[in-house]
Amino acid sequence: MPQTVIATCAFPGTYDVDKNLDLHLSYIKEAASAGASLVVFPETSLQGYPAILDLEKIEDAITKAQRTAESVPDGPTVQRLITAAMKHNIHVVFGLTEAGKQPGILYNTLVLAGPQGYIGSFRKVHLTLEEKYIWRPGDHWPVFDTALGKVGLLICYDKSWPEGCRELTLSGAELLVVGSAWAANPGHGDRENNSSVRRYDLYDRVRALENSRWLISSNFVGEHGGSNFIGFSQIVDTLGGIVVSSGLDHIGVVTAEINIRAGLAGASAVYMGPRLIRDRRADTYKVLNGSLPVVVDG
Repeated sequence: MPQTVIATCAFPGTYDVDKNLDLHLSYIKEAASAGASLVVFPETSLQGYPAILDLEKIEDAITKAQRTAESVPDGPTVQRLITAAMKHNIHVVFGLTEAGKQPGILYNTLVLAGPQGYIGSFRKVHLTLEEKYIWRPGDHWPVFDTALGKVGLLICYDKSWPEGCRELTLSGAELLVVGSAWAANPGHGDRENNSSVRRYDLYDRVRALENSRWLISSNFVGEHGGSNFIGFSQIVDTLGGIVVSSGLDHIGVVTAEINIRAGLAGASAVYMGPRLIRDRRADTYKVLNGSLPVVVDG
């Protein structure tokens, strides 16, 4: 079975679109030179993650997001990155604020491009309270056929919910790709012991493990918009093991050589067969399938 080099980027966020574009192009070239077939960037990597935690500045954040939003796949910066993917014969996942068809309607979107051009996009489904001031939520979980395998996309908070990764897995996804803007939680532990770091890493590992799928995550690193982003752009194997991670401090691309098909087959062997189909009892999850009402408020 063939080996595949995967790259993920711990991205130093800025609000300068031209600078961000140059960084993307440089990291794509670096990843391709390392033999990578895929490189992943964080959510909103093209324009930077809006500074939305300070509600006194929310109007300014919304105005900036509207001014720099681009359509998908025809926006000028979006097209530059699609062209770079084709030029370097590599798959690229990057994030942006997408302009909807109507003025003022914005989405938090990941774009997947490859050697043949634009492949598809995903709009963030689960929005935090502050994010709802800027973006509209997406409403579906597409899976894309690529030369690497079937790819499902998620954005940051989406991975906090097991249903998203499970929906993608049951729809055929073999690689779960997550672009994030995940910051430290001030006052809740230092460095790797920060509660936000522990939660981020745990979600990555558990989502890979419980679905027996590869997971590739990318995050901002360092100070950006008043928050301290934690990095930890990483590749997780089908048993929840960390193959490579950028950790807290590394800026830029990290790579790993993996065997995608062998990893999927190995997880199936460990669990003595395709347990997600054989052992799941979806018929008993009556609250989830709507047969019984939700009774918790939280």
